[in-house]
Amino acid sequence: MLPMTDSIRKKIIDYKKSKRDISELIKDVNIKGEDLSYCIIKYLNRTNCDLRGVNFSHCKIGSNDKIVSLIQCDLSGSNFNHCYFVGTTFMRSCKAHNCNFKASDVAKVSYEHSDFGEEDSQASNFCGAKITIGTNQGMGAKFPKQLFKDLMNGWGTNYKIVPGE
Repeated sequence: MLPMTDSIRKKIIDYKKSKRDISELIKDVNIKGEDLSYCIIKYLNRTNCDLRGVNFSHCKIGSNDKIVSLIQCDLSGSNFNHCYFVGTTFMRSCKAHNCNFKASDVAKVSYEHSDFGEEDSQASNFCGAKITIGTNQGMGAKFPKQLFKDLMNGWGTNYKIVPGE
């Protein structure tokens, strides 16, 4: 992985202003802790990478002709607030504790075996997020228990949260 430089950061700002895709700028570059908010990222493929604390807020990630693949990455503390995922995105076997997914569109994200934090201090926030819950998208995923309590609140049905094995 190449280090992030001030030159790349300046280019990212220019690309952001002109609404250009930054995918080539960040290809093979360490983006841990970087501010990529409001960027267009058509493809992002990382395996077993440390992506903690990246600000993806208000980003458009993916495209209809490219697959975004984040496999076994640590996304903890990253911000996906108002993020919109386009096309196919694999976010599989990732650690995503304490992430902000508020008002994001993650309905097309495949998140099998990802851990979104079960404890309150680690729990990711999905308030107002558009998400698809199903075995095709999330088999083996761990979600904060509060997410399901909030989801079922006011539906007039009984539910029981059963701890995983």
